[in-house]
Amino acid sequence: MVTCPNHIKRTLLFCFVLTSTLSLISCKKETEETPDPEEEKPVVTGVYFLRNLVADSAATFASGAKPFYYSLEEGKIIPSSQAQTANWDICFNGTYNSNVCANSGTITSSPGYGGPGKGGIYMVVHNDLDAIYYKAPGQPIKSVPTRSLFDQAFTKVTTASIAEGKWETDAIVGLDYFQNTTPGWAWYDFYGELFPSRPTDSVAHVAYALPRSFVVKTAKGNYAKIQIYSFYKDAPETPTRSNKPGFITMKYAIQKDGSQNLAITE
Repeated sequence: MVTCPNHIKRTLLFCFVLTSTLSLISCKKETEETPDPEEEKPVVTGVYFLRNLVADSAATFASGAKPFYYSLEEGKIIPSSQAQTANWDICFNGTYNSNVCANSGTITSSPGYGGPGKGGIYMVVHNDLDAIYYKAPGQPIKSVPTRSLFDQAFTKVTTASIAEGKWETDAIVGLDYFQNTTPGWAWYDFYGELFPSRPTDSVAHVAYALPRSFVVKTAKGNYAKIQIYSFYKDAPETPTRSNKPGFITMKYAIQKDGSQNLAITE
């Protein structure tokens, strides 16, 4: 049997202890500096910009999209299994997720019907902005609205009181005069009329967002305003059929003190 001298044993023991101590220190430092990816910041009164929220990216113009639920109060996606709860505030369903629905437990057409939701939705049409790009109800738009108009529309909404008594009776706002007789938040170019010189299969069945804002009463009774820019990936200003739908880009402001004040700055 081979034995080590005492001074070698002491050296090896010291090295082992030193190495273990440094490893513990290193691990502790790394743990302390690494943020918890699951930590969520609470939503407070303010303005929030959401880019490329993934809804039903596999949907086509020929089929209705799977419902997509979002909580303005919590700033997160809500699973469809919680449709009959007060955990979500807006739902996107229908063609390309283009129907914007409020969470109302008393309105039969709301995805939250039968649940505790107290929500409502109202679309604000700004006539001065409409005149820039809009021909007439039920007719093609004159041009694709510029993004600056969307920001102006959002800023113009300063209170939720304008919606009192005017909430959508079916808690849904859809595409503009598409398969219905009511105004909407986006114009659906069924035949590609807006760009007649382009190949029809590249511009037909494309939706163009309009600078029309929403006032929303959340499921819990607070108020918010929303401006939707696009439901195509990366929010192109002039989308074509080559752009992938099912990716929602929008901005919203929420008032958490229970008041109707929506003059909230970024």
